[in-house]
Amino acid sequence: MRRLTRSGGRSYWLGYAALWPVSVARLWLLARRARPDVVHSNSAHSWYGWAVASLLRVPHVWHAREIVVQSRLALSVERFLARHFAWRVVAVSGAVAAQFHGDNMIVVHDAIAPGDGFSPTRAGRLRESAGIGDDVVLIGAAGRLDTWKGFDLLLEAFPEVRRRRPGVELVVAGGAVPGKERYASELAALAARTEGVHWLGQREDMADFMADVDVFVLPSTEPEPFASSAVEALASGAPVAASNHGGSPEMLAAAPPRKGALFSPGNPAALAKAVVDLLPEASSTERRRQRAGVYVGDPGEMGRLFDEAAAAAPARSHST
Repeated sequence: MRRLTRSGGRSYWLGYAALWPVSVARLWLLARRARPDVVHSNSAHSWYGWAVASLLRVPHVWHAREIVVQSRLALSVERFLARHFAWRVVAVSGAVAAQFHGDNMIVVHDAIAPGDGFSPTRAGRLRESAGIGDDVVLIGAAGRLDTWKGFDLLLEAFPEVRRRRPGVELVVAGGAVPGKERYASELAALAARTEGVHWLGQREDMADFMADVDVFVLPSTEPEPFASSAVEALASGAPVAASNHGGSPEMLAAAPPRKGALFSPGNPAALAKAVVDLLPEASSTERRRQRAGVYVGDPGEMGRLFDEAAAAAPARSHST
């Protein structure tokens, strides 16, 4: 299945158009063997599931996880398909839902349960493996190293953070986006020139990462639909400083006081102030383990939605 992308040329889109019915046919044949009661598309940019659900005559649950700023044409197509070919459109935030129209839209925030692995009790592991002092007050940021994620803004703001709070350090984790490797290399070089920055690259131990930062920063310069990294940080007990757009205001509105701060997007001075305001007086493994995890949303809501969709499916025989 080809994905939607702005970087595809004419030949890519001709290939997309030619392969779309082939992909739908193969998915339909697979689904006929599986005999699902519901078809779920996990992205608004996946334009295959609605057709498979229509062929099978079962409900289609379409997850909208994107705020579409790249293409008005793509958004128009997705609005039409979502309104006419989805039993429910599940938006991960009100900011995502605002792009769509129709009475089949609901908002279900992505959620983490206490048993999903993100917990303050994991504090101490990352710092030991990365060579970061246990008593260092540490700021963290993590995510795909894309141009709109704001890591360059964070690196620009970090010297001002250290001017206000000497000795604070910054740890950044993330891998390059295909096609944007040069940008990731430039960020790594800037980090190497910036005092107090630990550049970790791609990591698999994000539960340990989140438990060991004292403040997590979401510096995106374009709206985040509902950042899973910030949800993970809150569950790990770390307060979150985030750009004031997209789904972040909804997320932090559900968090207790002192667990979040918003700042003007693209403003390094505002970012620095928001981070400094959230920094603790001191840090240690014991202190970090004593933080309370904040769990935003209801992990069981999607399960109940699928049960409702299955109940709405047409009755049919499951005999072979």
